[in-house]
Amino acid sequence: MAGICLLTIFGAAVFYTVPVEMSYLMDDLGVHSTGVVGAATALASAATVLGSVLFTRFADRARRRLPAVLALCAAGFVLMGATDHLPLLIAGAVVNCVGTGMLLPSLLTVALSRLEYADRGRGTGLWTSAFFLGEFACPLALLAVTSTLGTLASAVLLLGALTLLVSTALLPLTRRAPKPLAQAAPESA
Repeated sequence: MAGICLLTIFGAAVFYTVPVEMSYLMDDLGVHSTGVVGAATALASAATVLGSVLFTRFADRARRRLPAVLALCAAGFVLMGATDHLPLLIAGAVVNCVGTGMLLPSLLTVALSRLEYADRGRGTGLWTSAFFLGEFACPLALLAVTSTLGTLASAVLLLGALTLLVSTALLPLTRRAPKPLAQAAPESA
């Protein structure tokens, strides 16, 4: 669980960036209308729901798909960080959020697939703790990187590059990872 929990901390930061930082990125582009900010954030949130629905179509291959999902998240971040046009910022957020909608259930599926049935409750608790730790750390890390690089867009661009690097590093690990345990829930009395 240690490896998947570390990856989940990172994944939670990837997940939480758009909902927390989108309004600041839009403000940096000169967009001050709360209606426009709200609509763009709502569109990105809807994309997360779409990604979660798409996950259900591919749930049996969550482990092998994880690098591609992270690459999709990275592509969204790169587009968000590299543009100074509102439509491209929103498009990048939508791309990223489709990826994050698939990312979280993929991480949880991978975590639970490696546990015996009796350990899945504790495993879910560990996974959830890692997820919340990543959410907590996300804005703090982006704030620190922003102060170093000068702009939030640069920090998001760097997060995109880091997400792509993690995606690439996972490729060989997903090919040789153990197969999930094929255990059914115990029958009730």
